[in-house]
Amino acid sequence: MGSLQDALLKTGLASEEQKKSKARQNAGRGKSGDSRRGAGKQVKRPSKKTGRRGPADKSGKSTSDLERAWAARRRAEQAEKERSKKARVADQEARRKRNLELDGIVDGKALNVDEAEIPRYFEHLGRIRRVLCTAEQRDAINRGELGVVSLRGRYLIVAPDVLERYRAVASDLVPDLSGAEPEDDGNAEYPPVPEDLSW
Repeated sequence: MGSLQDALLKTGLASEEQKKSKARQNAGRGKSGDSRRGAGKQVKRPSKKTGRRGPADKSGKSTSDLERAWAARRRAEQAEKERSKKARVADQEARRKRNLELDGIVDGKALNVDEAEIPRYFEHLGRIRRVLCTAEQRDAINRGELGVVSLRGRYLIVAPDVLERYRAVASDLVPDLSGAEPEDDGNAEYPPVPEDLSW
């Protein structure tokens, strides 16, 4: 070892300080090679019980930490999907039960006539809707003697007592007919002519 250091010193690849430093290290290890063999016995590797973690990535977290984070995220996403699915199923079941109850209220009590051709327009759920009725039914609806309810997208003409029972279960499916209906002069499909139009 000394001859190699001397050779390095002569070629200029090592300095005198490095030689002294190396000598101090050798002195600290002991006189014989027994210390080197004993050192191998003293070094203990951490066991699994000490909580040894996997190799660290660039962010400083161990891979097991990242795996646990991803697993927690997957569990949270799965739980959210399950909650959403349960809420959707519960909403559908509640709507189904309500529709069955509404069916029972209007069963055999709808006054719609298959041959009716007169439309009665009204606003419901933000859109203009209509129900076909006879002239007598239209007059009765306008006087408030008959009502209109919505069931699965279809509008039914019903008596006031049925209307009130229906409203108690599903007030959102009872359109407000209090607004004045525009007069049907036969030319409703044409827009009005502006007064300042010159021919």
